[in-house]
Amino acid sequence: MFDKLLDTLSASEIAASISTQLDVLAGFVNNYLTGMDNLKMASIILMILALLLFLLLIVIIYIKTIVAFLRNDKDSKLLEMDEDGEDDIFDEEDQLRLNQIIDDQERERELEKELQKELEMAHAERVVAEKKQQDALKKQSDKEDILKSDQKDDAIKLDWKKGKLKELDALAQNFEIKPDILSYHQSNRQLNELIGLIIDMIGRGVDELKIAQTIMFRNQYMSSEEDVLQLIDAVKDFIGLCKNKEFSKLEEASLPNEEEALYHLAEGDPSLALALIEALMDFGIDRAGSLSTDAKKDILYQEISRQAVVFGNLAAVNDIMLATGAFELSIELAPNNISAWSRLADMYSKAQSTSKAIWAYQNVLKSADGELNAREVANASKNMSQYLYAQGNSLQAAKLYNSSKQYYDSLGINRRLDKQEIEIVEIIESHHQDEIQSTILRILGRDGGKGFSFD
Repeated sequence: MFDKLLDTLSASEIAASISTQLDVLAGFVNNYLTGMDNLKMASIILMILALLLFLLLIVIIYIKTIVAFLRNDKDSKLLEMDEDGEDDIFDEEDQLRLNQIIDDQERERELEKELQKELEMAHAERVVAEKKQQDALKKQSDKEDILKSDQKDDAIKLDWKKGKLKELDALAQNFEIKPDILSYHQSNRQLNELIGLIIDMIGRGVDELKIAQTIMFRNQYMSSEEDVLQLIDAVKDFIGLCKNKEFSKLEEASLPNEEEALYHLAEGDPSLALALIEALMDFGIDRAGSLSTDAKKDILYQEISRQAVVFGNLAAVNDIMLATGAFELSIELAPNNISAWSRLADMYSKAQSTSKAIWAYQNVLKSADGELNAREVANASKNMSQYLYAQGNSLQAAKLYNSSKQYYDSLGINRRLDKQEIEIVEIIESHHQDEIQSTILRILGRDGGKGFSFD
């Protein structure tokens, strides 16, 4: 409608229409006034007509302006309707989803910051633990040097108080007892010093998780969760080999007996136990050579591979290189042994072979079953997070660290012992030396009692 009106009121058509009407009017006026003598009246009439035409033109222009304004207003409303139509497509449900995505991103950023802080704390704790371990090893080395020196200079040191009694009396009079001297300080102990406690708690029927919590506490968290769990498994597996009479098939007379090997293991010396396991592995490898089918060989190799893991975990408390060789042999016999891959990566890490450790940890994460090998995956994730954090990839490091932390938190292995539990542990340790032999016989079921039930 507006378009037709504008077309009708276009400038050219208006001018043509006015010109035609003026011609008609002029002819009419001319005919009408031909007989008049009064020209002045004719001029007045023409001026009035011209004024009327001028007013008509102004009215037409005004109407056209109003129509143009209405047309622009209509276009703007149509544009707004189009925009409103687009807004209708992005409805309230989409807005809610967008808000949810924004909120999730905010929470993820906050979680990333929190995990990064925890990762930094874990990294700092690991550095402190390594420093403590180095200090403990240095102190042990210094003690050994002092003992060797004492053995050489015993004759000289026998009369060390000679001529010094007066000075000692003077020092005794000025000596003051400080409160911190009498306070109890939890001292950290190396894993090889805690094997006896593991055996003792196994003999008392304590579950594996509680043993792990105790060892982590007595070790003051210097060792990783995987080190502790694998050592407990290795001790239990060695006891299992003894109880199942696996070593009885060996005919070497020079080998130690099982009770003796377990006793030395409880004292922190795994050498006799390692000798028995090594002989058992050699026996199995020789037997595998005589088998006719590959399937039977593979089954036997998998068994020997598990024995090699036990060997490596017991050796790791004193000799990282020997343990590394055992885990490499385990993988050679059974390439899919995820536990061996995980422990091999740990040994490479302890030996500062970072590239090999990362390669082995990545193989664990790539090959492991998330449910069957949850512990190995958690261990690999934790150590990979430390590496990625050192490389500056804090986001991926935080994700890996969070997954491993969730696993260990679910186990509760890092839970602190309460006062009553600490007192029980101290009682067990205080009677360790007196009861270790009877404990070993009871575990092996050779004291006439019920013995130890090995899972």
